[in-house]
Amino acid sequence: MATQGTRFAFALMLAGLIAPGALAQYSGGGIMGDGKAGDTVSIEAPATGVKRETTLKEDGKYNFSRIPVGVYIVRVTHADGTKDNPKQITVQLGTTARVK
Repeated sequence: MATQGTRFAFALMLAGLIAPGALAQYSGGGIMGDGKAGDTVSIEAPATGVKRETTLKEDGKYNFSRIPVGVYIVRVTHADGTKDNPKQITVQLGTTARVK
């Protein structure tokens, strides 16, 4: 049977293993918006070369999370091949920018 001291030591050791992940923070933000199912949305930060792309599901929503701060160009290509004019959006630390 474990003593109270042994249980405390085990709990302290376990907390030490979990705590470093809790202290990690990400210094970025996100981009979100709406489109139509089948649209392809791509983002690119010309200054850093960061690129992401997704094809929208039934709900038409997209969310690029955990991306570095900076200025991004958002491009939408519709399922029929037509394209919207590119939009420029700025991602700030700890925020999610919404494309309108």
